[in-house]
Amino acid sequence: MEEAREYRVLISDKVKQLTIKEAYDYIDAIQSFTGDWPLYLAPKEVLEAEGERELESITPIPATYGALAFLEFYVDEEELAEKLARLVGARAVHIRGALERGVPLHRLAPTHVLEELEGLGKYIVGYLFEAGIPLRRRLTGEEVSKLKEVPWVVEVEVLETVMFGVEPRAVEIELKRSYYVGEYLRRLERLFINAMPKRGSLALIRGTGDASKTLEHLEALLGELVRGIPAEELTLMYARLVLPI
Repeated sequence: MEEAREYRVLISDKVKQLTIKEAYDYIDAIQSFTGDWPLYLAPKEVLEAEGERELESITPIPATYGALAFLEFYVDEEELAEKLARLVGARAVHIRGALERGVPLHRLAPTHVLEELEGLGKYIVGYLFEAGIPLRRRLTGEEVSKLKEVPWVVEVEVLETVMFGVEPRAVEIELKRSYYVGEYLRRLERLFINAMPKRGSLALIRGTGDASKTLEHLEALLGELVRGIPAEELTLMYARLVLPI
């Protein structure tokens, strides 16, 4: 068993006390930021995608152990289907059917249509997230198996890559100096210019969660997880490449 350590998402406590659905606009503001980050991260699903496609990227939320990204949000079907149907000119039954099959919201309508929805977060019931956690050594087969036994974990991927990290304390200083999300992210851009490259193992741990739970709740789950693996206390920022809609 590894020594105890604290996993913290490096945003304000006020936001972390919100439910994921309540914090949706804040999360989206970070992830839609087009940052000049030192690393473009391409997981297996991106590398193995067929055909030539222009990839999109999201900016993850910094953490004491790596970074945290919300890859997909899932919504309550009934009310949202009616609303989207009016906006995109489709039949509600077709949109509802897609939602029931688990099609992510961002694949049902273009961004400009989703922006017209008022209080989008209130429709969200669940999400798929990815914790990018730097490691002091590569995970053993037994450690990977144990991770996959965690109820909320759906996939574990370990990459060998060059990472650019900074001490979490330096990120916390920039957070305290910032009044707005955009200011915080621009400060982080400048901070990561001087991040030193280091080759090593990066665990991408994907899981699902209930959007009515707080971000602090997710933080606690990830805290339990990092105590059992050789995680390295190092904050990462990168452009997480995703397949286009």
